[in-house]
Amino acid sequence: MDLRQMEYAVAIADELNFTRAAARCRIGQSGLSHQVTQLERELGARLFERTSRSVRLTPSGQTFVACARRVLTAVQEMQAEIASLDGPVRGRLRVGSVTLTAGNIDQLGLLREYQEAYPAVEVTVSDADGVESAAQLLTGELEIAVIALHEHQLPAGIAHHLLSLVPLVAVVGRQHRLRGTGVTHLGDLADERFLDCGPDTGLRAQVDAAFERARARRRGVCALRSAGDLASLAFEGIGVTVVPRPVADAIVPADHADCVLRLDDPQALQPLALAHRDPAPTSPAAQAFLRLALARLPGQGLPALDADPGGAAAE
Repeated sequence: MDLRQMEYAVAIADELNFTRAAARCRIGQSGLSHQVTQLERELGARLFERTSRSVRLTPSGQTFVACARRVLTAVQEMQAEIASLDGPVRGRLRVGSVTLTAGNIDQLGLLREYQEAYPAVEVTVSDADGVESAAQLLTGELEIAVIALHEHQLPAGIAHHLLSLVPLVAVVGRQHRLRGTGVTHLGDLADERFLDCGPDTGLRAQVDAAFERARARRRGVCALRSAGDLASLAFEGIGVTVVPRPVADAIVPADHADCVLRLDDPQALQPLALAHRDPAPTSPAAQAFLRLALARLPGQGLPALDADPGGAAAE
């Protein structure tokens, strides 16, 4: 077994397609299949169930790929740390973000500042959110994530730095019976067509918790990733929804502000937090990003990081 075979297995797990995985790894499909067969023979277990139409991971494959991701991440971090000893910070930085325009931190500005300070780092950004982000932090698929979860909603092994808290509000249409009431109880929405956020997202977690506190049920009729899309649909009378206040204010025109209703639940809040593995990632690229991000937050303490990894030598 070697690192190359681990990379092949991870690529197949990501793509669930041997042709795309072979192209990604720059190897012929027959060569990829041969390497996987050789790896399965060495392990004594099948990693993938293959048919003419689909590829899926077996339980053994899920275990192997999770371990392989950790090994490959550790190797990348080692290579980056060694390369950074005598020069600028290098390597890769994988960031997940619920949205680049949310909260009271200028994420776009932060990414620009980071890239200018550390041009030798390859930065990739994904829209992983909620439970998905937390899982990817633990497996090493992400080093940093901006998530919409409270600390108690995260699994063990993840550090949480709160950036902001904003209230959740209900959005209704122009002709809705609750328009202009100013405040509502979630029980008032129980019989409505409720426009929900997608499962495993941070917003869904907060809306679920709010309905549980209200001891109310809702009749979900959709599941979208974008809170802005939910607010737009609700304002057009397609249904009702609950979204963070800044999202509602950005979507609903000022002359229809009475379509936005406060919730009579002071705990109905949407957090935005910076998250990473605990202890903090050891790669110089991730440590540099954490230092830069947390320095922008008034009153936020820095995690226990080593001295600035190569910042003085950054290009």
